Amino acid sequence: MSQTPANIPSPGPEISRFEAIKHRDEHGHEFWYARELMTLLGYKKWQHFQSRVIQEAIAICAQEGPGAVETNFTGTGKNKSAEEARGRKGDDYQLSRHACYLIAESADGRKDEVAWAKIYFAFTTERYELLAQSEEDALRIEARQKLALHNSELALRAKMAGATKPAHFQGVFNAGLTGLYEGETAGKIRKRRGLKPTDDIYSHMGSVETVGNDMKSVLAVHHIDQRGITDLPGVARTHHEAGQAVRRFLLSEGININELPMPTKSYEQLLREAAVREMLAEQDRTGLWAQLPGEDDDDEQDD
Repeated sequence: MSQTPANIPSPGPEISRFEAIKHRDEHGHEFWYARELMTLLGYKKWQHFQSRVIQEAIAICAQEGPGAVETNFTGTGKNKSAEEARGRKGDDYQLSRHACYLIAESADGRKDEVAWAKIYFAFTTERYELLAQSEEDALRIEARQKLALHNSELALRAKMAGATKPAHFQGVFNAGLTGLYEGETAGKIRKRRGLKPTDDIYSHMGSVETVGNDMKSVLAVHHIDQRGITDLPGVARTHHEAGQAVRRFLLSEGININELPMPTKSYEQLLREAAVREMLAEQDRTGLWAQLPGEDDDDEQDD
């Protein structure tokens, strides 16, 4: 009967066996220990696993370019004292998800455990690479959410000053944009960037540009409150001045906001990818891979 090896904690029904042995370093980066993976692949002898499977996987990885091996296979002396007590050196590797996939590809395909590992790591490696969130994407999402909040606060000040029609609010926001973009309204920005008339310009800005627009709104709200401005023309004028102030600051840093590149992905696309990323993480915890069969310790095929 298939069962989880004695030296690997039983993952229970909520998580796949491969995710159960995953570790994270001090920076939060995931990795697997080769000795633990070896057991789940149905191997018992480290010497054979290291010399035949790991070395073949390393050779394949080396073909991917300079630094590939160092990035995916990190040597370590984990459990060295315990292994030395048994007459072994206790060497081990910290493996990336990609390294685990290469090892599964290099292992004995006759083993059912290896077949499952190939499927699992091939599938998850591909989707993790496709859906990996860059630092820029994370900054864009955070900055866009702050901008939405502060634009709402500015819109509230406009309403308190007498704005009742869409054209009133449009005038206030265009006043700030013309200050920041040196005369460009939202319509002109859309035209310059090839966007549709219905597209939200803020959804097509990088993190720096989004932060610039956020600074403009925050500064405008601050001055409106501090100066006690209660008329609509005054709100629009203050927003325009705030835009000009932020533009001067950015230019002093060598940044012309009109020349910043437009990202290939919209803000809405980033949100969809974030939702999918969370769904995949949930699948790893409780979904598709949670019921992978264990290996039979009696079916050792180490050659």
